[in-house]
Amino acid sequence: LQPGRWSSIVIHHSGSHTGSAESISRQQARDWGFPSMGYHFVIGNGNGEHDGAIIAGQRWYYQQSGAHVAERAAGAQPTAAWFNDNAIGICLIGNGESREFTQEQMDSLTGLVRDLQKKCGIPASNVFMHSDLVPVASPGRAFPHEMFALEISN
Repeated sequence: LQPGRWSSIVIHHSGSHTGSAESISRQQARDWGFPSMGYHFVIGNGNGEHDGAIIAGQRWYYQQSGAHVAERAAGAQPTAAWFNDNAIGICLIGNGESREFTQEQMDSLTGLVRDLQKKCGIPASNVFMHSDLVPVASPGRAFPHEMFALEISN
């Protein structure tokens, strides 16, 4: 890790009940021409990746900017480009609009975020849901927002 490289974290969902880091990477290459997966980490749900498995992507290994926050409203600060350059993108496999994430996923997410907070000096106030930044449902209404916020603030 480069000191001071990362200052925020953004939590996403994949929007599909099945998937893997590999399938996300293929889909993003096909649909958007990304050379690698836009997220830094993916957390499996047992339907394509092992339940709770944390998969680090190429952008994490090379400490590259992400491609996980779409354009924000005109004038919104920081911009989407800032978040992509400075925020670690974590994607939970699943659709939080229609189904809760598994306990294994949530345990892995909490552990990963807390570890990244410690290593990178990221306060809980700089951990965002994708829906905090742009008008999307990710990570969805079934995401345990309050419980997660308590777990990462201790």
